[in-house]
Amino acid sequence: MNQPILNHLPKNSLKDIPKDFPKFLCLPKEQCDPKTAMYQILPVPYEGTVCFLDGTAKGPAAILAVSDQMEHFDEELLIDFTQCGIAVLPPIPPADTPEEEFERIYSTVKQYDFFRAKRFPILLGGEHSITPPMVRAASEFCENLSVLQFDAHADLRESYTGGRYSHASAMRRVLDWTPHLVQVGIRSFSEEEYRDHPERIHRILTPKMLAEDPNDCFERILYCLTEHVYITIDIDVFDPALAPGTGTPEPGGLDWRQVTGLLRKVCAAKNVIGADLVETAPLGGHNVVTEFLAARLVSKIIAYTQDKSSY
Repeated sequence: MNQPILNHLPKNSLKDIPKDFPKFLCLPKEQCDPKTAMYQILPVPYEGTVCFLDGTAKGPAAILAVSDQMEHFDEELLIDFTQCGIAVLPPIPPADTPEEEFERIYSTVKQYDFFRAKRFPILLGGEHSITPPMVRAASEFCENLSVLQFDAHADLRESYTGGRYSHASAMRRVLDWTPHLVQVGIRSFSEEEYRDHPERIHRILTPKMLAEDPNDCFERILYCLTEHVYITIDIDVFDPALAPGTGTPEPGGLDWRQVTGLLRKVCAAKNVIGADLVETAPLGGHNVVTEFLAARLVSKIIAYTQDKSSY
């Protein structure tokens, strides 16, 4: 029998929580109960190490707010992807330091015990530094875990702006917990990253490679991933024409079909145990393109992990 998500909330999630924090798709009560819902969305509105454009702390609420404009029916798979239940948990309040934020996310995920309870967690950031503590928790439950990263930036610096827990060091910290990292869509990395991690830089699947031979790229992704996979998506993996609301937009990104096509195949071929979506920075006003794309991407992850007929 599946163990339920803990009935009590982590202590650090009880303060400074907006009472009107939006739900995903505004589902009826019976479909968004954390005690029974298969999919558990955990907002993490943190941007403590942002070094260029800010606003990612507003991303989780903005993504959830626009989700009520989406259909519950997936047009590719022809299924209602909400039937397994989708709960939105109380957001994790930002900590004062990156080190404290790491421990806060890690301890919260451990308290919820998603994986033992056979639930599928989806973290909504916030900046990319929220990923390593989640990967740490997942790696302690799943042996030989691999991480599939969609991103514009390699994020392999040992530290940045003085900190080892910077958003620019997110994947370097992931390597502390698993050596199985597959990077897709990268088109920006530093001399330091190339010097310290040349073997990883040379294995990156760039937008140019994906455009020229998508089938070969998918086979390489599949070969490098282990059975159990955690997916992390930085919204800046998309071309900024599609997702302008992000902290460091990079030209030459992927398009919707490239990203969702890979996600669908990976979810069908591997055991994807969780995901996060980070770096959405709402532009405000009527420009909700980025958060709507992000909300749709969450719905695709939910749909694809329910369907195993795509590969």
